[in-house]
Amino acid sequence: MPAFLRFFIYGVAKTLSKAFGMATIAFFGRMPSRDDDRVALVGLLALTWLTVVAAVAVPAVGEFIIPFAPEDEGTVRLIAAAIAVVIPFVNGWVVSTLHNHDGTSRAHTAREVVRGWWYTPVIGLTMAAVILVVPLLKAGHLVRRYEVERLMVMIPADRQDALVAHVCDILHARGIEAEPHPPARILRKLFSVMAYVLGAIFRRRVARDLVTIRGSDADDEFFEVAVHASDLTVVGRRKQVCRVYAVLAEGLDPREVYVTWDDASQALEDRLREQWQRLEDGEPVDLDEVTEIGEELARVELDHEEWNGLRRHLFRLERDAARAALDRAHAGRTGRS
Repeated sequence: MPAFLRFFIYGVAKTLSKAFGMATIAFFGRMPSRDDDRVALVGLLALTWLTVVAAVAVPAVGEFIIPFAPEDEGTVRLIAAAIAVVIPFVNGWVVSTLHNHDGTSRAHTAREVVRGWWYTPVIGLTMAAVILVVPLLKAGHLVRRYEVERLMVMIPADRQDALVAHVCDILHARGIEAEPHPPARILRKLFSVMAYVLGAIFRRRVARDLVTIRGSDADDEFFEVAVHASDLTVVGRRKQVCRVYAVLAEGLDPREVYVTWDDASQALEDRLREQWQRLEDGEPVDLDEVTEIGEELARVELDHEEWNGLRRHLFRLERDAARAALDRAHAGRTGRS
């Protein structure tokens, strides 16, 4: 691909990501930065596909989306129809280039290209609904100038209920009142569709529901934590948001969620989970294994936020393992005396 074309696509994708940030991130969540440009491009093409299909029915629409559109309506319809056929195939190909598809066979790539025919209309229609609905439902947050912070995670399909209870327990332990609260039905429906697509394009079985946790702190200030398939979103006044975010970042059990998305990095997380379980069972942590995980972490291709999340879990494991070793040593000295 020519450098200028790659630069143009990168710029368009970044612009789209910024422009639709408030709406799309509520449903796509935080994507790994290595893939967020491509996911944004898929969204852009899906929305474009809707307008192109509209141009087939109403050629006047083509004047706004087709450069140098001819005045002949029949020609405009043909051009729009051709673009409408090409876009789904392009979207399927873009999905096949995501990191979790690396090294797959040509047959797999071909299947993804064909699947672009359902990715495109589903993403396009749902994103259009998101862009219309989310700003209306969240207008109160904008008026109150609430802050938003997101902790990037990946919630497996069978862990969401446990994670919601775990988040509430973490907050309660710090004296922060919080309870699950059902979100608006239309948000749940839209998110369910988007989570299904998200799982398909990233080849992951992710939670498909949207759960909100609402609470207040000692100053009776409101905050909300939205539990997504791909992040924990904290909304509220800046002071409350910063505190809740810090509490969750420190207290979140690494065995409840993943903080990365691709196969290689999740394999490291699974090895960390085994060491956390050893610690939980009262067994000594394998320090050689922990050291090896740290060395491999330096070689795995991760974005900044994923690296920080995984490194944070590794530091916590090393800290808690050191404390457990000191406790065992102290107990041994006490027993001998």
